[in-house]
Amino acid sequence: KGFEFKVGYNGQSGDFRYNVSVNGGFSKNKILYWDEASGAPSYQLATGHSIGSNGPNFLAYQYDGVFKDSKDIAANTLDYTALSGSLRPGDMKFKDINHDGKINGDDQVRLDKNQDPTFTGGLNIGLQYKGFDLSILFQAAKGGLLYFGTESGDIGNYLQYSYDHRWSVDHPSSIDPRLANRGDTYYTGGGAGNNTYFLRNSDYIRLKNVELGYNLSANISKRAGISNLRIYVSGLNLITWDKMKIWDPESTSGSGQYYPQARILNTGVRVTF
Repeated sequence: KGFEFKVGYNGQSGDFRYNVSVNGGFSKNKILYWDEASGAPSYQLATGHSIGSNGPNFLAYQYDGVFKDSKDIAANTLDYTALSGSLRPGDMKFKDINHDGKINGDDQVRLDKNQDPTFTGGLNIGLQYKGFDLSILFQAAKGGLLYFGTESGDIGNYLQYSYDHRWSVDHPSSIDPRLANRGDTYYTGGGAGNNTYFLRNSDYIRLKNVELGYNLSANISKRAGISNLRIYVSGLNLITWDKMKIWDPESTSGSGQYYPQARILNTGVRVTF
């Protein structure tokens, strides 16, 4: 179910003309029936949740911080043996959802969101004064999540974000985990790699396009045998405001293996004879 809308206004005052329009769309779906796994707890059922691009929203362990040091590990009362043979400082903590004292597959929770935003919209502004014109386009999205999980380590490099936000011996963090080498930790490889630490809000507002142009006076252009001459400069993907700060919030790739959208600046002349 959902809705779409567009509201616009055109106006003029002397030589100044303008138009402004706002558009948007909201949509959300719900699974009415799914052939659930027998015996699955209620918080893991797909029925009643939304379906995304890759099926029902995936199950995820609920991130609960980091084992800061050996004292923190010694004070731990939860059994992690289903995920890891031994715990190390910098490893992730997960919430014991069913309160059985163990961290295993039964502690995964079906998420309410997926990578598909529930709202997308835009703002268009057009201004004209004599021979000058300016067009501005903002676009935005809200309600989606993006999973980031690169295969880092010996195969290549690490994300700058992961390097800047990491547990280390010199800077033991209780918020960010230690770096993993190609998924060699329980929280980056296997089922426990699906955890909420790696899920980030992909809401954004982007200044998508700006174009400033000037149409040469007809009296001047006709003398040169030209019916119209337009000079313009434009920019694409100029500024993005988002909370993720890792990569493009419009991306659907969790590994970062995609060709990024470029910031493009153009200038040109269009001549009509």
